[in-house]
Amino acid sequence: MRLTLALAAAAMLGILVGGYLWLAGSAVVIDETGGVESTFVTTSDGREQPLYRVWSGVFYTIPRLEGTIEVRCANGSRARSGYVTRHWHTRIRVTGSTPCARLLDE
Repeated sequence: MRLTLALAAAAMLGILVGGYLWLAGSAVVIDETGGVESTFVTTSDGREQPLYRVWSGVFYTIPRLEGTIEVRCANGSRARSGYVTRHWHTRIRVTGSTPCARLLDE
């Protein structure tokens, strides 16, 4: 009985957390070049919200600002792509033979 109750509570918690993450939106950058140093949601007035490195080559945040994703690479180059706002999922893939060579919206 207790095990069933614990499993039901864990399932409900998983559904609630998953639902929140889906409704909150996301900004994700996937780096296939290995040269991305940092990524930010950047607004038109210059405010920035960082994306956090989840693991090697993947950056993630729940957006609090409206703007574009700016990718800053090890070779000093910067590139912007995508549209980010709350409750919206945006995913950018960084590809090419050099860091920040190409940004693809997915």
